Amino acid sequence: MCRAGEDLSEAHLRTYIGTLAVFAAALATSWIHWYGLTPDLRFMIGAAIFAVFILFSDAFSVRINERITIDTSDIGLILAVVALGPVWAALAALPADLRVGRRNWLRTAYEVSHSVTIIFLAGTVFSFASEPLLISNLGFSVDLLYGVLASGITLIVANRTITGLLMKIKYGQAFHETWTEDVQPYLLPSGVSVLTASLGVVAWVASGPVATVIVVAGSIGSQVLVYRSREHTKENQKLRARVDSLEEALTASNTAFGTMIVRDLGRRDGYTHRHAAATAVYAADLGREMKLDEARVGRLRMAGLLHNIGMFGLPEELLLATGKLNSIARHQLDEHPARGEEALAAVSEFEEVSSWVRWHHERPDGRGYPDKLRGSWIPSEAKILSVAQAYAAMVLDQPQRPGMPPAEAREKLAAGLDTEFDGVVVRAFLRILDTESEGYLMADDHRFIFPGPDGSHHATAWPGFGVEEGRNRRGSLR
Repeated sequence: MCRAGEDLSEAHLRTYIGTLAVFAAALATSWIHWYGLTPDLRFMIGAAIFAVFILFSDAFSVRINERITIDTSDIGLILAVVALGPVWAALAALPADLRVGRRNWLRTAYEVSHSVTIIFLAGTVFSFASEPLLISNLGFSVDLLYGVLASGITLIVANRTITGLLMKIKYGQAFHETWTEDVQPYLLPSGVSVLTASLGVVAWVASGPVATVIVVAGSIGSQVLVYRSREHTKENQKLRARVDSLEEALTASNTAFGTMIVRDLGRRDGYTHRHAAATAVYAADLGREMKLDEARVGRLRMAGLLHNIGMFGLPEELLLATGKLNSIARHQLDEHPARGEEALAAVSEFEEVSSWVRWHHERPDGRGYPDKLRGSWIPSEAKILSVAQAYAAMVLDQPQRPGMPPAEAREKLAAGLDTEFDGVVVRAFLRILDTESEGYLMADDHRFIFPGPDGSHHATAWPGFGVEEGRNRRGSLR
């Protein structure tokens, strides 16, 4: 059943990307048919310059602080459309698309088709107001300004729409969830990007391309100041109190199945069971903070408890290793998400949870494992698990090292914003930590006691060591 569901989902995804590719090709072909494509050295140089700008904008976001990041790639795309026209703008976006695709032909086809579609739609809207700036001798006009604003809004809306459809088809994510998680938090930055591009065009017409660079850089600097001011204001407001507990769930029969395996791992390394309990608490609280329904929160809690079930069967010397792992050992350890998915997918109740477990070590920048997924390709629940398990691993004592202070763990989460960890999830987790007790920050109060076989919470003295001794042992980072 699982394989049939995966095949159906993959077929839908391929159909969607194929349809998007055909639509993108039709847009490009129609444009070239009506307007032609004459090789021009100015456009070639301009496309190369914008390609570098878009590539670096996509790879390196402008971080304001631990909660806010500004991505300037939309500004580059809008300016490229206005300055070069959609054909050359699409060519300028191609290197960034190939970088994101990372030799995966399906992902590359999606990224290229995505960029071509939003660029040509924006270019079509702009063509009603003006020709590209590199061939237009017209001065500033209200029509030009309106054209830039309209094309920018078209590009942003088309971008979010295509991404929302991808999330619906690939992961079954409802549109209101996409709006809440991937659109609403970035409405203001997107609007500012459109306004920044408009100001850059005005500067171009008035004083040339160099003035555009100055205006865009100045606008980004202004955004930094504005967001920092807003964040300082928010820090002075009282955040909503959160009610956190594992006491209300984990009573179903399938819980006993998972906890027995995790308890066995805990007997061997003195750490895995504590890390699983902490991850389950943090993941469930994050789900509530991000407005997921209680049924999904319950599945997230289960995924947190079982996310390292793929460690079962690994050699004990690997689990207890205190030195640097060689390449073979590292490879064995890195296989645990895929092994966990395989184990959980065999149980019908865990079919959805198994995919979250497989991808809990994926990263927004595409440098995670096992599948090197990037950004919106990672399910929201896997992003939540990634943050929850990482923070739990930081603050808990392990066989390899003692736990770090919560403040240092927060700094590491912030340092990985939108690269190692999803920015929306990290910001939600930091809000939770701001309101919680020291015991919660250290994963060391009654909420973090590993559940017994019957789902009850009680302290367990593992054979060979007591609870306190288990806390003081050192172990490898999961």
